[in-house]
Amino acid sequence: MTITQERRILPGGGAHRHRLPRDDARTPPGVGPLALLDAVQAYVTEMDGLLPLADPALTERRYELLELTDELEIWAIHWPQNRRLELHDHGATVGALWVMAGTLEEHYIQADRTVARRTLAAGGGTAFGPTYIHDVVNAAPAPATSVHAYSPPMPSMTFYRQEVRGLVVDRAVYGSDPSWAP
Repeated sequence: MTITQERRILPGGGAHRHRLPRDDARTPPGVGPLALLDAVQAYVTEMDGLLPLADPALTERRYELLELTDELEIWAIHWPQNRRLELHDHGATVGALWVMAGTLEEHYIQADRTVARRTLAAGGGTAFGPTYIHDVVNAAPAPATSVHAYSPPMPSMTFYRQEVRGLVVDRAVYGSDPSWAP
């Protein structure tokens, strides 16, 4: 699968206005999951009409960097039908995603190491802590667009595969790699 990346910082972006306190003292530097979910929802509302949506003819997953500060990064990700990002973590960062258009399906690893599934529709989202592992897929017929925020910015992502013995690390990618893709 080919992944196309565009880096576009929106003029007058709002990342600096979305600095929020951590949810609790145990959360590492950055914000906590619930505060980050509130921030990404506020960002989407504030930037209404300025954020890019998926082209109806989209055939490959695309992503655009919208905001980047020392404590926060925000991406728009466009999902064509049947495209996914396999099981992965976010390099020990806190994350949140908000679906702007379409519907996404998320599979995530629960504390007991079983896989759970949920549907995320436009106008909804989810947030997660620094040890979260999940995959996201657009199983719907129309393209979807979601906005993802990470705090602090992701240094890396580790990808996993499921085997009989459990999850196995497949590979890691780092933010300094030219093929970096959230």
